[in-house]
Amino acid sequence: MRLEIGAGEKPHPDYDVHVDMLALPDIEVRCSIDRLPFASGSMDALRANHVLEHQSYELIDETLCEWARVLCPGARLDIGVPDAKFVARQWVAGEIGAVEANHWILGGHSERAAHRGVDAKGVPLWIWNAHHTMFDARSLHAAVSAHFEVLELFTYDIRNLRCYARKP
Repeated sequence: MRLEIGAGEKPHPDYDVHVDMLALPDIEVRCSIDRLPFASGSMDALRANHVLEHQSYELIDETLCEWARVLCPGARLDIGVPDAKFVARQWVAGEIGAVEANHWILGGHSERAAHRGVDAKGVPLWIWNAHHTMFDARSLHAAVSAHFEVLELFTYDIRNLRCYARKP
């Protein structure tokens, strides 16, 4: 079984199970990213594209530990996050304005259909898409390597980082 966490509005077709906090089309499981309802060692791969930055920086280690728990030995991990240091440099250099810097560093993305409106308690849905952790290449590598063997870490789409790793 291949697991995609934070699949959002466009679940990746290469994955068997899609998880998200929101009730969206084609999401099979609704749950928190640090409390997965799967057996230990039950997943062959895990993809979390633009998800980990939504977790509090105080819970990153716990979250990666949970991801390691559900993966079987040798399973692949694919993580994508914004490169906050790159965006901050662009902002300080005047290459982008505060609105674009906020979009990439703080998230929210209220322009997306899944994040419009409010929940039953009146809380704006975009709040679930806010970023709570900033990463650069060094911090992402440090966090992931505490639980996985990092195979490759690189920049893609100019301001994003991708990390491929595997569970030992």
